[in-house]
Amino acid sequence: MKHLIVALALALVPANAACPAQNLKQISSGGITVSYPDGLDAQAKKVMAIAQSTIKPSVDVHRQIMSLLANPDAMADDITRMLGTEEKKDLVKTRLASYATRSAVLVAAFSNLRLVRKASAVATSGIDGGAMQLRYSKEKDEFNVAFDDTDASPDKLKNSFFPVIVNPDGTIRSEAKLGEIALDFLGSGGALAIAPVHDTVSYLIADSLKIYHPLARWFNEGISGYVTRQIVAKYAPKLVPVANSLFAVSDESQKLRDKVNLYSWPQSAYLIKDPQEFDAKMETARTQFAIELVTNLLAKAGPQALSKIMGNLVYIGNPDTEAICAAIQKVTGIDFKSTLISYVPEEVRKGMASGEAARLVAQAEQQVKVKKWEDAAASLRQALEMTPDDVNARLNLAWIEREFGRRKDSELQVFLLAALLKQQPYKFSVFVPAIEANYVMGRLAILMGNLQAAKQFLEPVLAYKPDHADAKRAMEEVRKLEEAAKGTK
Repeated sequence: MKHLIVALALALVPANAACPAQNLKQISSGGITVSYPDGLDAQAKKVMAIAQSTIKPSVDVHRQIMSLLANPDAMADDITRMLGTEEKKDLVKTRLASYATRSAVLVAAFSNLRLVRKASAVATSGIDGGAMQLRYSKEKDEFNVAFDDTDASPDKLKNSFFPVIVNPDGTIRSEAKLGEIALDFLGSGGALAIAPVHDTVSYLIADSLKIYHPLARWFNEGISGYVTRQIVAKYAPKLVPVANSLFAVSDESQKLRDKVNLYSWPQSAYLIKDPQEFDAKMETARTQFAIELVTNLLAKAGPQALSKIMGNLVYIGNPDTEAICAAIQKVTGIDFKSTLISYVPEEVRKGMASGEAARLVAQAEQQVKVKKWEDAAASLRQALEMTPDDVNARLNLAWIEREFGRRKDSELQVFLLAALLKQQPYKFSVFVPAIEANYVMGRLAILMGNLQAAKQFLEPVLAYKPDHADAKRAMEEVRKLEEAAKGTK
């Protein structure tokens, strides 16, 4: 059973059992019902107004999800046939059905709001609200809410609702945050309507079929977006505009066409998400152009080519861009790498053809010798746009970034390095001996499971700089991993 546990200072209270014999009044509008005890007419109208403006749009989206996923068996069959992985049908069906169940529970709970007097809720020390179960903590004067979104049985749906507490003085508890609290459960935005299909296809490709190379995101995004659009068009034509708004190249993305580089685009796990550094518009553009790339391919080769391409890639273990392009050429006869490179900025294409990346790496090495850290990092980033799988350049970028405070990106570079090294062995070395280089090598060794090497790299860091916080944390991680390996606590 899946539970979402939150402690709310008397903000939400399921109250099905608070007053089981109580006759409740009701008002309804647009598929939303508010039930309330006698004497709370004004509060009920306020809650209804909040629900109409904030809760109803998201409830309607979940109704769309329920309609889209009305036949998970047939949809699973279509998805797995498109990808040539019929053996995964049951897995896909189960995931789609779980999304449908979740939406059914959310619709049941949040289309029915109930006002509950605080005294009634506290008196029972816990309320059975169907999908929402409430327990009152007298010591903290708060309610703990457990929300179960896995049970869509008729009785559970019938008895589920979204509770709202009314204080003894008649004020609505957390009135200003009521909509926000509901949306924490429901989510918001039209894109939510097709997310279950897209997430299921993405999961199938990356996790089940083992196609998730750290630098082949263009393929994952392209295929999952393409398949999602086909499925949505068949099962929910009214949602096609939603799919198009997400996946078709927009005017805004078209403006970024000359800056998009699909060839060096890392998987989402290796990108900084901080608002100050994350370029949402560029991410959207890359996604849309990746889908365009795959859509154009299959328009030319025929949709039946997809299952054959996948048949050459599944289960071999996270194929890289070279392997994917080779599989596409084998099936279609198309030199697809040339097509992919057309989704790379012109100056980067020229650099790839001329071997500019090697010159930039050499330049960065010289810049490091005179401690021009930011210049060296810029040179390496430019080189990695051309040769993203250059482990040596990425390793040096990781420690150089630490020299001028870009620790978050440095850590992501180390994670990406580990992912690359788990695909195949590479030779690498640091430009110059440096404390931060030792730290990065130690972190990399931990991720690769070589704890002895990790200690050999980290010990000199702490000997030179005992207060190096990151190195201390890394050594503590090594200690815990060693103890775990020995079966001790």
